[in-house]
Amino acid sequence: MAVLVMALGNVSFAQRKAELKSNANANVLKHYGVRSESNIVPQTAQWTDAYNDHFRVAYTYDEYDYYLMEEFYERDEGDGWMDYYRVSYDYDFYGNVIEMVGEMADMTGGMINDYKASYTYDGDELSEVIYQYWSNGNWVNDTKEVYNYNGDVTTVLYWEWNGNNWSSDELFTYTRTDNTIELVMQYMEGGAWQNEGKQIITLNFNERVTEILEQEWEGTSWVNDELTTYNYEGDVFPSKTIQEWNGSAWEDNKLFTYEYDENGNAKHGESKEKLGSQWMIADGDIEMFFGDGNKIVYYGYIVDVEYVDLTSVNENNAVPSFMVYPVPAHGEVFIETDGFQKAEIYGLTGQKLVESLSEKMNVSSLSQGVYLLKVYDREGNSQTQRIIVK
Repeated sequence: MAVLVMALGNVSFAQRKAELKSNANANVLKHYGVRSESNIVPQTAQWTDAYNDHFRVAYTYDEYDYYLMEEFYERDEGDGWMDYYRVSYDYDFYGNVIEMVGEMADMTGGMINDYKASYTYDGDELSEVIYQYWSNGNWVNDTKEVYNYNGDVTTVLYWEWNGNNWSSDELFTYTRTDNTIELVMQYMEGGAWQNEGKQIITLNFNERVTEILEQEWEGTSWVNDELTTYNYEGDVFPSKTIQEWNGSAWEDNKLFTYEYDENGNAKHGESKEKLGSQWMIADGDIEMFFGDGNKIVYYGYIVDVEYVDLTSVNENNAVPSFMVYPVPAHGEVFIETDGFQKAEIYGLTGQKLVESLSEKMNVSSLSQGVYLLKVYDREGNSQTQRIIVK
């Protein structure tokens, strides 16, 4: 599924806010078409930090093996695994996340509310996110993001809740030119926006991020601060380096190394830091990328992720693999398979909506959203696949 968040439970409350806010980058990149969806998704992950505490998370999906429903986190500090955090998701008819709720374990082992994000959309585009924290039995406003799209320029306006009203706090402006996305970050002071930081994101011909240059505003000009380089070999990058600007040259600071499975999903990641002339194990934000460019971030020095192909789950006596196009479907959907007999389209509640004896199906009567396509062969075997109608 497209909605991915870092492991919230082993970082401070302030860090969690920063990570949730940084999701703007992922949302905007998706708007520009840099991200897509994949049927191969995380099933479990396990990672370790510099204190030798061990963490793991299990990802659970809905009954149709499409929507990410829950992330359940556990920690082992030497006394065995203990539950400490849970993230749950809710979706609208079109498959958009409308709510994400984080809960943390209390002293009795039960789960209590901690943090919540509520999402609003304008058509297919994310328009607003409101973050709230749990206090004295109620959800209390914390921050808000408001998105505006205007061609190659996207703005994200951040608001802080002052107890009675929302006050504008920060403004992120993204501008895409060819294979470059420039992000300018500003803060409000004295009734005017003041420059704070800038990112220049470079993409390759596959729409993958290859470099992120970060700069800070110092008086009258932008000054280099940090450079992140994704060192690709084909469609994957075995390593990612972060360098810091010393005033005249770039110096190595952090190194992340990766191993991938046959589908281009990062299955093993390590974080190191440069001390003198040596790379030493150190905690860091380890980005574990899927083959389609989506990612999850874990904080530690080593992480292992196991994946599951949702298209292969719960398929018994299945027809030979079939191809469906276009994706998403517009008006019609075409099916290519051997021994085709018939096809049916169901809503996510199980109601059959369309049936066809032809490999070309008319879906113009369906509203935008996610559906289940069930294909039968002449022997009566069937296979089900999720489709999106736009």
